[in-house]
Amino acid sequence: MRCELKCLSWLALTFTVLAPSLASAHPAEQALILLLPTELYTLGGTIAVVASIFLISFTSHDSLQRIYRGYIFATWPAAQKAPLITSILATFAFFLLIIVGINGPNDPQSNLLPQVIWTGWWVGLFVIQGLFADLWRWLNPWSGLAAVLLADRPAVLRYPNCLGAWPALGLFVVFQMFLLADIAPSDPDRLATIALLYWLFTFAGMVLFGPVIWTRNVECFSVLFALIGSLRPVQTSKAMRLGLPGWNSLSKAPLPTAQSMICLTVLVSGSFDGLHETFWWLGQIGINPLAFPGRSAVVWPSIIGLIAANIAVTLVFGACIWAGISLARRFGTLGRVSLVQAFNTYAIAILPIALGYHFAHYFVSFLVQIQYLASTLGDPLARGWNLFGLGNLRVTTGFLNSTTTVKPILLINVGVVVCSHIISIAMAHWLSGRFSAARRDLILIQFFLSILMVCYTIFGLWLLSTPRGV
Repeated sequence: MRCELKCLSWLALTFTVLAPSLASAHPAEQALILLLPTELYTLGGTIAVVASIFLISFTSHDSLQRIYRGYIFATWPAAQKAPLITSILATFAFFLLIIVGINGPNDPQSNLLPQVIWTGWWVGLFVIQGLFADLWRWLNPWSGLAAVLLADRPAVLRYPNCLGAWPALGLFVVFQMFLLADIAPSDPDRLATIALLYWLFTFAGMVLFGPVIWTRNVECFSVLFALIGSLRPVQTSKAMRLGLPGWNSLSKAPLPTAQSMICLTVLVSGSFDGLHETFWWLGQIGINPLAFPGRSAVVWPSIIGLIAANIAVTLVFGACIWAGISLARRFGTLGRVSLVQAFNTYAIAILPIALGYHFAHYFVSFLVQIQYLASTLGDPLARGWNLFGLGNLRVTTGFLNSTTTVKPILLINVGVVVCSHIISIAMAHWLSGRFSAARRDLILIQFFLSILMVCYTIFGLWLLSTPRGV
C-alpha cells in the first residue's frame, strides 16, 4: 500500500505541480491573432512533459502496475434493452436530420444536420466518449435496428478473416479526406447524401456479414469509439470500475495491426487538420493565407498532405520503437522482441494524445458552433419557430476579443495537451513492462519514443498558437 501511495504521489506531482503556469499567450484560432508571447507556454508545457518522463521512468513498474487497474465501485444488472431502445430512437432522429438537411436552409450555420454532425457528434460525442460515458453504445444508429431485425438471422456471407479491421482503417481515412479536403463538407444536401449512403452501406453490410462482425471490422466509427472509449477513467458494464485514465486500454494491447494503424491515423489526421489551416502550410503549397482562394484550390494538396503525414509519422513511430529495442538489446538485457509486437503494443498509448489534440483543436470553434446548434434547434426548418425558447438565441464571439477570456481558453488547451502526453507516457511505461522488468531496459526501450513525445509536444503547442488562414 505504501508503494501505491508513493507512486500516486509521483503522478499527482507530475499532473499538477509541473503543469505550465500562467503566462501571457494566446493560440490563434482561424483568423484571430493576438501578438502575445506564446513561447512561454510552449516552454512550460515541454518542460512538464520532459520532467514527467524522468519521474515516471524512475517510478517502480510494480507500483505503477498495481494502480493501473480498475477498482469496482458499484455493481448492477447489465442494461440490455435500454441501449436498444435509445439506438432505435437515434435511428429515427438520424432520418429526421436527413430530411432537415435536404429540406432545411442551404446555409450550414442555419441547418441542423451539419451542426449536429460536426459539432454535436464529431466534436462533442468524441470527447464525451473518451472522457465521461459510452454514448456511442446508446446512440449508435444501427445497433438497435439490427438487434431487432437481424438477431436470429444467420449471415448471408462469411467475412474474410484475413481482412481484419483494415476496411475500417480505409473508411476512416476516406472520412478524413472528406472532412479536410472536400470542397463543401458542411453543405446540407451534400452531407445528407453522403450520410444516408454510409448508413445504407453499413446496414447492408450487417445484413450480409452479421452485425457483430461488420461493426468490429468495417464500421469505422464503432471501431474508433470503442478504442477512444477505453480511455475513460470510469468504465461501466455490469460494474462501475474507476481507475487512472487509460487503465482499460492497457488490457487491449497488443492490438491487431489494423487497429494500431487506426490509433496513429486518429492522431496524425487530427494534427494535420490543424496544420493544413496554418500560414506555414499554405505558404508551402503556394497559397496566400491573406487571400485564400477557397477550398477547391487546396483539395489535392490536402489529400496528398494527409496521406504523406500518416505515412511519415507511422514510419517515424516505428523507427523510434525499433531503435529503442536495438538500444535495450545492446546496452541492456532485453530479450527477443519483434518490431510488430512492440508496434502493436505501444500504439494504444497514442490514443490519449489523439484525444487531447482533438479537444484542443476544436475547443474554440466548439464554443462558437454550439451556440449555432442551440439556435438551430429552436428553428430547424427556418420557419420562424421558437422551440424550447432557443429561436431568439444570439450567437456571440465576444469572448475571443479579450485576453481576459482568451487566457483561460489557452490554459485549458495547453493543459489538456500536456496532460494527454503525460498520460501517454505513463501508459507506455506500463506497457514496456511486458518486455522486461529491468529498469534499465524500461528506460532504454522508451528512449527514442520519449524523444518523439517531446518533439510532438512542441509541435502540438506550436500548432495551438500559430496563425491560421483558412
